[in-house]
Amino acid sequence: MDNKHYDGTDLISVVKACSHSRCAGSLLSTSKAIEELRTISGDFVTPDEEMADAISEVAIALGCTVVFDERAGADTLNMAPRHIDGRA
Repeated sequence: MDNKHYDGTDLISVVKACSHSRCAGSLLSTSKAIEELRTISGDFVTPDEEMADAISEVAIALGCTVVFDERAGADTLNMAPRHIDGRA
């Protein structure tokens, strides 16, 4: 994938806006990041897989773990914090 199709600043801002920090590092959902990049770039034609490749290269370079969960129009990764209280 040739990332020259997207502005590096746009890719970095998408990764930073869509990654979730956890105690073990940052996690990036490609479905959310793809939607964000489409909005920022105005590119609604490029296939999700190509956008995910461009985003993942930047995310990995920034130390994020990437979850490839793209589905058309869906943010499929539930990132809501869970509270575990130890009760059975």
